Amino acid sequence: MVPLKAGKIPETLGGVLAIAGGIALTLMMVHIVIDVAMKYLFNDPIDGTTEIVAAYYMVSTVFLPLAYVTATKGHLIVELFTTRLTGRKLDLLTALTGLITLAYLAFLIYCTLDEAILRTIDGEAWETSVDLVAVWPSRWLLPIGLGGMAIVVILQTYRRFRDGLRPEPPASPHV
Repeated sequence: MVPLKAGKIPETLGGVLAIAGGIALTLMMVHIVIDVAMKYLFNDPIDGTTEIVAAYYMVSTVFLPLAYVTATKGHLIVELFTTRLTGRKLDLLTALTGLITLAYLAFLIYCTLDEAILRTIDGEAWETSVDLVAVWPSRWLLPIGLGGMAIVVILQTYRRFRDGLRPEPPASPHV
C-alpha cells in the first residue's frame, strides 16, 4: 500500500497518546513488580493490583497508541490481493478502505462513549478482596484512543481525495 503522511497535528496527537500508553505500560510493570515484592517479602500484596492492571494499564496500553500506529502506518497490512494494484486502482481502494474504517470507528466510538457515560453515571467499581476500585474513568480511554485514530484516518482519507487519484502507469510490453 502507498504510505500517506498524516501531517504534524495527527502525528503530534498520536505521539502524545502513544507516550501516555507507554507511561501506562511502565507503571504497570512497576506496579506488578512492587506487588510481587510486597507479596513475597512481607506477605502483604497491594490490594486491587489485578483490577487496576486490567481496567487501567492494559486498556491504556492497547487503545491510546492507536492514533500513532495509524499515523505511522504501523498496522499490519495483508497485500495478498493488492500487490499488483497501482495508480488509480490502488488509490481508489485506499480511499474506500479509509471510508469503511471511518464508518467502523464511528460505530465503535459511539458504543464506547455511550458505555463510558453509563458507567460514569453508575460510578462503576470492581470489588477487590477488601475494598472497591473505581473503574469508570478507564471507560473513557476507549473513545479517546479510538477518536485519536479516527482523526488520523479522516485526515489521511481527506488528503487522498484532495490530492486526487494517480494515473495508471503505462502497460509494460510483454516479451
